[in-house]
Amino acid sequence: MNWKLFFKRNLNFGKRLVRIHHSNAILFLLLTITGFILFSSTFRSTFPSIRVDVKNIHIWIGFLSLLPILFYLPKITKHLKRLRKRMNHRTNLYAVLTILGLLIISGLFLTFHRTFPPFISSFMLFIHDLSTWVGIPYIVYHSITRSKWFKRFENNPPLNVPTSIEDHNPMLKRRTFMRKCTGGLLVVISLPFIGSWLKPYFPALGNLQGEVKANQFKPLPTPKPKSKPPIGGGRNGQFRYYTVTEMPTLTNENWSFIMDGLVEKSQTYRWKDFLKVGRDVQVSNFHCVTGWSVYDVTWEGIPLKRFLQEVGVKPEAKYVKFYSADGVYTDTLTIDQAMLDDVMVATLIDGELISKKNGGPVRLIVPKMYAYKSVKWLNRIELIDNEHVGFWEQRGYSKDAWVK
Repeated sequence: MNWKLFFKRNLNFGKRLVRIHHSNAILFLLLTITGFILFSSTFRSTFPSIRVDVKNIHIWIGFLSLLPILFYLPKITKHLKRLRKRMNHRTNLYAVLTILGLLIISGLFLTFHRTFPPFISSFMLFIHDLSTWVGIPYIVYHSITRSKWFKRFENNPPLNVPTSIEDHNPMLKRRTFMRKCTGGLLVVISLPFIGSWLKPYFPALGNLQGEVKANQFKPLPTPKPKSKPPIGGGRNGQFRYYTVTEMPTLTNENWSFIMDGLVEKSQTYRWKDFLKVGRDVQVSNFHCVTGWSVYDVTWEGIPLKRFLQEVGVKPEAKYVKFYSADGVYTDTLTIDQAMLDDVMVATLIDGELISKKNGGPVRLIVPKMYAYKSVKWLNRIELIDNEHVGFWEQRGYSKDAWVK
């Protein structure tokens, strides 16, 4: 990259195109880096307090990436005329512009996702992901194969003797061989990420491996009439699944649910006993602090308020502490927050047992707060008299988790 181009004036048309190309490449690189940081579960666990800042930086870089395209649009006709005899270059230009356009448009919709209906936000999330997982390998391939060092390396040395080319033994030039190897390597590296992204859209991909070890419970809860078919009409949007540990594998044998602490009568439930507790059905929205939402989810479970009333809350109890079966994750609500009508210990989602990856068979649902309060794999509720700082709050997340 020629950095001097950024500081020169009165450049000819070709040099101006190169400068726009370099500007676009730098911004795309920064978008890719910040995007993968946001995607990384390791980063999310290690530096949660700055994740929102990284997200905002990612968004502002996205806005800035509009500038090179806006500068390029008045020059596109003249540029295409120059490429009229170079079809491969024209095709590559169309591909890159399409990828960038889809990323920018979908990114704008996702930035203001609450302004639009749920199905639009979900569709734009799919488009943004698709453009990312297809576009990044393609643009990396484009960048590598257009670089000066790659072109020097792929040039064939002059042959000293004639080479015989036969149908059964075709000659493969170094240039072709190098490009095929580069493309193949990028495909191999990208496939695991693309496969992970596709699993929620094609459940059969998950059933081939991970879902074989899903939670197994018998008997399954019988959904109420309002739960199946779901009174909410079925969720709008796609869940994204996060965990801070390996997902626990739970069964009838190793699962129990405990209500204890500062209560009048502690309770321990096994699965069959837990299913006998009366359940309600509610429809609510599910919001993640990372920016995505799932709307009109039909949950079936026990209102936490009813649970607390049944065990009896002692006067000295000030907080309700929730434990995950992963053995690591905890969080709390105040007594007043826990008594909200829509806080639920849920077992069914849209008429089906909550899946292992979504925190089943039992998880907490706190619709008016961000999802890090809705503890997954919930297996214990303890009433305490002192404030407990939850897993993500210890790592910088706000104790005030109300959805804004």
